[in-house]
Amino acid sequence: MKRLIALALLISPILAAHSDERDWREEERETIHRTFHVAAGENVSKLLVDQIHGFIHVTGGSGAEIQVTVEKYIRAESKAALADSKRDVKLDMTQQGNSVKLYEDGPFRSHDRGDRYYGYRVVFDCEIQVPAGASLDLHTLNSSIEVKNSAGDFKVHTLNGKVEMEEIGGSGSAETLNGSVKVAFSRNPARESSFRTLNGSIGLYFHSNPDADLDLQTLHGSVYADFDVTTLPTTVKGEISGNRFVYRTGGNMKVRAGKGGPELSLRTLNGSIRLHSAPSPSRDH
Repeated sequence: MKRLIALALLISPILAAHSDERDWREEERETIHRTFHVAAGENVSKLLVDQIHGFIHVTGGSGAEIQVTVEKYIRAESKAALADSKRDVKLDMTQQGNSVKLYEDGPFRSHDRGDRYYGYRVVFDCEIQVPAGASLDLHTLNSSIEVKNSAGDFKVHTLNGKVEMEEIGGSGSAETLNGSVKVAFSRNPARESSFRTLNGSIGLYFHSNPDADLDLQTLHGSVYADFDVTTLPTTVKGEISGNRFVYRTGGNMKVRAGKGGPELSLRTLNGSIRLHSAPSPSRDH
C-alpha cells in the first residue's frame, strides 16, 4: 500500500477575491494571427510574453514555427475612451533571430494608474504554439498561465491567476501571488527550480520518484509527499496516523528525496504543498 507522508502545519487560509464591477458602455473585439519561423531544438528558440490583462496559453509541438493567435478585447466607458485605447495600447510582436517577443505597451507602463483613470481596459488572450524545445519567459498580471508539452527551460510569472503546466521536461521557475501552482513533469527537473505562491496551493507531479533536495515552506497549510524523504542530514521521524506518516515542522523544512540532486524550492504562505510520484494532473492537489 502506498504511504503518504505529511508534514503538518497550522491551517488558516486567507482568500483573495478579485472582481470587475465596472459598467463598460463600449466593447470591441479583434482576432490577430502571426507566424514566426525559428529554429527547433531544446532551448534554441525562445518565446517572451510580457502583458497586463489576459491569459497566456502555450503548447509545444513539432516543427520550427511560433504561431500566435490573440483575441483582443476592448471595454471602455465611452466612444472617446475606446478611441484612446486603440491609439495608446498595442501588443508589439517582434523577432530577433530565434527569439520572439510579445510586449503590451501603453501609458500604464510609465504611470501607475489603473482602468478607472484611463476609462478603458484592453485584454489580450494569447494562444501560442511553439517548438516543444523552446525556452519560455511568460509574464502577465491579471490572468492565468498554462503551458503544455514543453521541454525547454521556463520562467513563468503572474500576479492574480493560476499557473498550470503539463508534460514539462525543463527546469525553471513558476510563480504567482494569488492562485495555485501545478506542474506535471514528463522528465524530472535536472537543474535548480522554484515554485511559489502567496495565496494558493502548490502541486508537483514528478515523472517518477525524484532525486532532489527540496526546500519546503508554508505557514498556513500542510506538506504531503507520495515518497519517503530524509531531512538534511538525518532521517525524518514522525507518528503514524491511520495509513499516513505525519511530521511536524515550524514552517519550513529541507529534505532529500532519493539520492538527492538539484534543489527544488517550494514556498507558499496560505496553502498546502503536495508532491506526487507520477505525472497525473487529473488528481486533486
